[in-house]
Amino acid sequence: MKHGFLNMAGAKAFIIIFFFLFPSITHEEEVVLITGFEPFGKWEINPSELVAENLNGSKIGNAKVIGIVLPVDYNESFKKLEKTIARYKPELIICLGLDGSAKAINVEMIALNLKRDGWKFERINEKLFYISTLPCNEIVNELRKEGIKAKISFFAGFYLCNFIFYNTMRYIEENELDVKAGFIHIPPLKSQASYGMDLEEIVKAVETAVEVSLDSHSFNGKIVFFDDSPKSIVTTAT
Repeated sequence: MKHGFLNMAGAKAFIIIFFFLFPSITHEEEVVLITGFEPFGKWEINPSELVAENLNGSKIGNAKVIGIVLPVDYNESFKKLEKTIARYKPELIICLGLDGSAKAINVEMIALNLKRDGWKFERINEKLFYISTLPCNEIVNELRKEGIKAKISFFAGFYLCNFIFYNTMRYIEENELDVKAGFIHIPPLKSQASYGMDLEEIVKAVETAVEVSLDSHSFNGKIVFFDDSPKSIVTTAT
């Protein structure tokens, strides 16, 4: 009986010491997925690629960042993203893309069911559109507090950026994943355009977007009805 008590006490002591020395294994680490694109067209450097590479392997709060670069190809881009989501099971996905004419961080609200390939327009899937589940308004407000130019955007274009945005939201819905996701367009670098931003500022903007998204319990993207009147439909982004 005495030996049994000592063995039990020893086991408890071992468990206490083990968890004290290795506290990080008591819970699964949160994962944030950041995606960028390869260069395209006249843009020999794509800032979204640089941001994804810069943040890959870093920690934001308690979350580990996985940064990947997607090919500029309709067939291959989402295949790579889909495999990455399945492998890392992120809690948050923020896809990035370069808008060559942007003068601010554009937090996209809507992914449209339409893509352009040359002069041809095609539907991507069945659903008309998806709405970002990021706390878009909160992100923009926080970026402005930090002195970073930012705004809400309701048009992500008809090319790969919108395509990836739409398919990411579709994948999450179809697989019933509890994941926040959305798309952010970033401007060129200052070295590429006079109205551009420094890479450090863009990286900081994305880090802030991650922090706000992880902390937020916003119901962004939901349609809210007031006084049961259809005329009073609003979204959380105004």
